[in-house]
Order: sequence, then structure tokens, then C-alpha cells
Amino acid sequence: MSRFIWLAIIVIVSGLCFAKSFSYASIDSSEAALEFTVYTPATTSTITWYTSIPQRHADRIVNAFTAKTGIGVEVVRASTFTVRDHLLLDIENNIHEADVVTIADVGTYVELKEDGYLMEYVSPHLESFGDQYVDHGYWMTFAGFGICMAYDENYVDDPPQNWVDLLDPKWKGRIGLEDISTAGSQYGQYYMLRKLLGVEFWETLLSTQEPKIYYRTEDLANALLEGEIDIAAEFSIHTVYNYSVIKGTSIKGVYPEEGIPFILNPVAIMEWTEHPEDAKIFSDFILSQEGQELMQRLNYKYSVRENMEYFESMPSFDSLNILLPDSFIDYGEKRSIYIQEFNEFLGESN
Repeated sequence: MSRFIWLAIIVIVSGLCFAKSFSYASIDSSEAALEFTVYTPATTSTITWYTSIPQRHADRIVNAFTAKTGIGVEVVRASTFTVRDHLLLDIENNIHEADVVTIADVGTYVELKEDGYLMEYVSPHLESFGDQYVDHGYWMTFAGFGICMAYDENYVDDPPQNWVDLLDPKWKGRIGLEDISTAGSQYGQYYMLRKLLGVEFWETLLSTQEPKIYYRTEDLANALLEGEIDIAAEFSIHTVYNYSVIKGTSIKGVYPEEGIPFILNPVAIMEWTEHPEDAKIFSDFILSQEGQELMQRLNYKYSVRENMEYFESMPSFDSLNILLPDSFIDYGEKRSIYIQEFNEFLGESN
């Protein structure tokens, strides 16, 4: 065969294999930088991923994974408790759509394991995660994020420094929270601060201080930027980083020394999956150092994998007084009780 024909074949094959380039911002850079070009093999199978991380971040993780493995991933994305409700409805109706699940409510994984819905799998990455962030053989922490307070320095020059400072009458009607019925982070904050500060703290904050409730983090951030509220009393550290460093707004964070409620976003494989090996490969990818670095670059959340580097413009993980539930079982069992309690306290002021 002539040299010309060989060259033509190479050009054609290369054109068919090329899929897309994948780029992401490096640590501590707000500018997107093209780092490498990948060649995507043909998709050999597809799994379904139920997740609560932002759609654009999930899509980019999937793009990198598919480029590396040839395994396709269909993303089903909504807020934590919306995904949970969807999954429970699937179970009730004997629908086996989800293969892998990552949502920000560790209690859900405890329940799913107890009911026999999680596949037992010991990831090779298990040894890189502390015992407090895994359930050996069932779930591991894909991402974690701390809950802090936030304010706009254009409007506020004396923000509260501690959680209890939110009870100062000067903040009445000027505080924002998220909807506890849909946001796993709001439930996590309520649960952990209730134990730390007592139910009286929440009763006063919700019944007397008349906070405004928002259904999306973006709406809560916009309320700060527009002067609609003075303090976002439930704001994540990675969201502060996004608005302060990446977007360059005047939002600043406050990290109370009393403690930072830390929300776990685990990953688990559903017992009914028809693609167990592909689901394992995907789980291992997002738990690997490569996957965890990608998660941090995209989502700015903390990886709890050992020996990870963090953004210099965020509080270091070790510098925070991290709060975790003493019992993940209790965390799950109290969910409906505490959500109802939160809403009842809130209803007394409306």
C-alpha cells in the first residue's frame, strides 16, 4: 500500500476518533486555561448518575470520564432532597434507573444500606479516606462542604462573627436562609447547630428574627448583592469562593469559631444496577486523585481524600472547626422531625 494511502487512512481515523477538548481552571486561577486535548473512544455502554451537584459541573466530569473510558453517563440532576424523593419514588414503583448516586445527605445512604438498596463494593481508593468519611464497602465521600455565613461588604461593615450573633435584634428581617425541605445543606446546618447551640437558638432565629427563605443558592446570593438581606446565615464556603474570587463580587464569608457544619456528599452504587462494572469504574474515577482534583477545580468543594491541595483563597480545611454528626443513623432518622420543626418555628413569624 502506498505511503499516500496510509497517510489518508491515518487522517480519516483521527478525524473519526476526535471528540472534544476538555479544559478547566487550575487551582487558584479564575481564568479557564486549556490544559489538554482528549480523544474519545466510542461509547460502549451507558450508566445513569443521580446527583445534586450543578449540571454544568456534572457534565464536565462526565465528559472527562467518557473520554477516558468510553463509558457514557446520563445525568439526572436536581436539589438534594428532590433527587432523594425521586429515588424513593423509583423504589416504590420498582423502577431501577439510577446506577450511581451522589447527593448531599449522608442519612439517605444509611437508609438505603439498611433497606438493602446499596451494592457492596470496596473501592481501591478506600484507604485514602478517613473512617469518618466512609462506610466501608457501601459509600464514600465524593465531596464535602462547610457551612458559613456571608455578607456583602458594600452594605455591611460589622457582620456577625458567631452563630449566636444572628440573634441580635438589629438583624431582624435581614437574614436569609435556604428552604430546608429541598436543601440538604440547610438540614445539615440545622441538625448540627441544634446540637451545638440548642433548639432555643433555632426557635429564636426562625420565630423572632423573621428570616427570608430562598429556594436556590443563586437567589440567596443575589439577595445579598441587591441589599435585600444583610446576612446569608446558611452559605457554603465554596459558594463564597465562587462569588468572591471567581466572579469578583463583594460577597465575603464569615467562619464562626463555634463550628462549621460539614455536609458530606457521598457516592454509592445501587444494588440493582445492570452495569456493575461500569458503575464501579465511574465511582473509582470520581474518588481517584484525578477525579477529586477535577471536582475541586469545577465545584470548589473540599475533597476529604488524603494529601489533596486546596485553594489558597479559601480557609484551609485543617483551620476550620469541623462539625459532623455523632451518628449518621440519627442524622437520617431526625430528618423529617427536624424539617417539620424548622418549618413550624418559621411559621410562627409569618
